[in-house]
Amino acid sequence: MQPVPWTLALLLLGTALAQSQVRVVAASDLQFALTELARAFEARNPGVRVVLSFGSSGKFYTQLTQGLEADLFFSAEDIYPRLLEERGLTEPGTRRLYAIGRMAIWLDRRLGLRPGPEALRDPRITRLAIANPVHAPYGRAGLTLLEHLGLIRRLPNPPLSDLPRPFPELRWEEIPWEGLTRGVEAYWDVTPLRQGKPRFEFVYGENISQAAQMALTATQAGILALPLVLHESLARPGVYWVAPLESHLRLEQNFVILRGQARPEVVAFHRFVQSGEGRSILRRYGFLLPGE
Repeated sequence: MQPVPWTLALLLLGTALAQSQVRVVAASDLQFALTELARAFEARNPGVRVVLSFGSSGKFYTQLTQGLEADLFFSAEDIYPRLLEERGLTEPGTRRLYAIGRMAIWLDRRLGLRPGPEALRDPRITRLAIANPVHAPYGRAGLTLLEHLGLIRRLPNPPLSDLPRPFPELRWEEIPWEGLTRGVEAYWDVTPLRQGKPRFEFVYGENISQAAQMALTATQAGILALPLVLHESLARPGVYWVAPLESHLRLEQNFVILRGQARPEVVAFHRFVQSGEGRSILRRYGFLLPGE
């Protein structure tokens, strides 16, 4: 066999590097932060392209169990990555806490309301955008925030036997709802009354990014992820109030390398997210970071 000329070898190597990809599926609260992380990583690794797909953590979990091909999964909490670990669908020892999610009440600036929870009692707010709690951890956290504020309540006898409890320490409001035939209304009274009429109607987005779009186009307010609210697309037309961490379900956001995908470029991006530069980007978008 004739040796390959070094110029051709370099050409082939460069072509291989140019085609190298890191495929990421991620919760949509990361839409802006992870895009910047990916571009910063690519700038330092010119032979690698990070391909991002955003959606709800729950839907991605279901798709990954059904064979969706990806290298890394960024969830809006820790339960779905843990469930993937239980199924043997991740690279051992690669699940990491990368951020603590924060929530905000967003209000249309044109209403002239002072940002805060009391604004949601204003009669002009008749529709409220929220992520679908069946698929989205931010939706479940949003319900617990509204409960904390006294705006909705959990039903006294919800059908808890319907909820599979994958980890014994989980409270029922933390349990993923994938596969349930019952809706939110089976567990929560989501129509508290104001003078005999519903206080507001929920408008559900399939993920927190869609809920943000609903807030801009179809409602007067939204229960949204702070990293989205801080972006100019929402910050300019609205005002917001940041919810205290103790007022809602804690969102310990984990990510993990998926089984069989620990290629060098994937491991490098996994490490970059946890580096000083990666943490700085996440912090700038409103995430709380481990150890801070």
